[in-house]
Amino acid sequence: ILLAEDNRVNQLVATGFLEKLGYQVDVAANGLEVLQALSLKSYDLILMDCHMPEMDGFEATKRVRAAAHLTSQPKIVAVTASTLASDVERCR
Repeated sequence: ILLAEDNRVNQLVATGFLEKLGYQVDVAANGLEVLQALSLKSYDLILMDCHMPEMDGFEATKRVRAAAHLTSQPKIVAVTASTLASDVERCR
């Protein structure tokens, strides 16, 4: 699992939960790091924070979906604290 999350506390909490469930977790602090990680390794799942610095999760998701070099497309789950209807719709 690739966890895309810019908040250090959230990274530690999510990683702890996921590892306790037996998953291997790598962390990316922004969308640019997501793309870099995907150039080195394939992932089954990306937990993508929608609002990150450098490149947000919306743009990173677009670029992951457009990446022709990926041998398989990972599932991407949006992660956000935002309850704005516009963000919910963008996540869909």
